[in-house]
Amino acid sequence: MIRSNFFADDRAVSIAVTHVLTIGITTILITGLLVGGSGLLRDEKERATKTELRTIGNRMASEISSAYYSAEDAGGGTMAVRVSHPEYVAGDNYNVELREGDANCDAPGDLAPTPSDVQCLVLSTPGGVESEVVVPIDPQIDLQGSPQTVNGGSFYIVIDSSGDLTLQNDAPSPSLSPMEVRL
Repeated sequence: MIRSNFFADDRAVSIAVTHVLTIGITTILITGLLVGGSGLLRDEKERATKTELRTIGNRMASEISSAYYSAEDAGGGTMAVRVSHPEYVAGDNYNVELREGDANCDAPGDLAPTPSDVQCLVLSTPGGVESEVVVPIDPQIDLQGSPQTVNGGSFYIVIDSSGDLTLQNDAPSPSLSPMEVRL
């Protein structure tokens, strides 16, 4: 008689089931928080990158215009201006590309695309098209040749005697003593 009551007793099962359910639900909640948090961090990093690139691009466009018109006012010769900006944006290096006005100056995913007849700077990180920022520059500036790309950080804005503008990573010529612009 005692034996049949022993096998029918299931009071201890509820404690074990409660522990298993608690551990399972906690695991699912923590996993959901980690996945959601990583997506939030990725979005914030992308937003910070675009904001920093846009700020740096606007400064560069201003420096290019200032250097170009200063060389024009100086009345000839070759002028080189060394500009310095942060080397990294949100932990990544970046490139600066100077493009002449064509369909390549349309802003991919930017809030306000630039008209296609405007020259522009395209700042991009290794992340691809999503991390590109397009900044228009003065259309009166004469660019030399095809698109030019330099690394972010310090580079030279070179205006030659004919008024053509180029961007260069290295010092343009040992005979030139470049002006340094610091913001």
